[in-house]
Amino acid sequence: MRLKAQGELTRGPDFRLLADLDVDVDGVAALVGASGAGKSSLLRLISGFEPHATVTVEVDGERWQAADRTGSAVPAHRRAVGTVFQESRLFPHCTARGNLEFAGRSRRPGVKLAFDEVVHVLDLEPLLGQYPHELSGGQRQRVALGRTLLAPAKLWLFDEPMSALDPASRREIAPYLYDLCRRHAVPIVYVSHSLPEVLAIADQVWIASAGSVTAVDSLPAFSTALDHPLMSDDQAGAVIACRFKSFDARYGLSELVFADAPLFVPGDLSAVGGPILLHIPARDVSLSTTAIDQVSILNRVAGTVDAIVQDGEAALVRVGCGEQSLLARVTRRSVDELRLEPGTRVLALIKSVAVRTTAELGPQP
Repeated sequence: MRLKAQGELTRGPDFRLLADLDVDVDGVAALVGASGAGKSSLLRLISGFEPHATVTVEVDGERWQAADRTGSAVPAHRRAVGTVFQESRLFPHCTARGNLEFAGRSRRPGVKLAFDEVVHVLDLEPLLGQYPHELSGGQRQRVALGRTLLAPAKLWLFDEPMSALDPASRREIAPYLYDLCRRHAVPIVYVSHSLPEVLAIADQVWIASAGSVTAVDSLPAFSTALDHPLMSDDQAGAVIACRFKSFDARYGLSELVFADAPLFVPGDLSAVGGPILLHIPARDVSLSTTAIDQVSILNRVAGTVDAIVQDGEAALVRVGCGEQSLLARVTRRSVDELRLEPGTRVLALIKSVAVRTTAELGPQP
């Protein structure tokens, strides 16, 4: 799907958003940035809640709004887009079932999911007879997510939809959202402040910064950039693409190939089609400037340091390995003692990886 959002939104003297997006959205596009950078405002623009903004909005070749204000903007209720905002915004006078059934009555075009499927996956059955004021914040958010999925849509916009949910619910729902996106060909724009969430669900990343939304990166490129707003997260690490080589049934290990080096991952990944994505946390990568043979760490990849940035008492070191990169979080003392600088040849010792063959990143030992 082609999405265009180009123009300017101003709100009082202190807020100005410049949108310059004209991109193909295939899968999940994560929208990240600091608070106040304009992420939620962009979703409001696309959804139709800023009809007077001088912004052109086109989705799938259909113009919903024009920057020069020629013609009337398509009202929000007629735009084939489902939106979950940070607040649940449920109808207080309706039960959870009433809120869900109201969404299903919409006649706008788009994909419409089955009521029973959504209720089952989001575990809404025990909540159907309750009113919003009787629900916890996480329960209200799950109902709001279900209401959005039950209304016909060609595009889903999620503004931190799982921020109120517990970690177990997030791990269960994230793969479901990713699967829905792929199975029904409904793209998702997904706002998040959580790096693990972005790495788990995104196919591409948009960055909001200083009142503008312009940058569009692939997930591997984003994961090793050293200047994005989530880099200080403890889960920082590289997402790399590997190819399957063989499975060793004796040890239960799949051998993958990355930058002409073998990587060993638990489990049989022979049935995975296409590239296999791995998430390698920076905290689980050590560096050596000399060859190491007798060590228990199986995964060792040669590379060249191409950037170093300080991160408090530690440092993030980016290591180029062929056309891809790894990140290592080491102490500043290690940087000095190993005399690390751009151009230094190193051996990256990888202690753990996580396989991203679906939307969920599950840590592997």
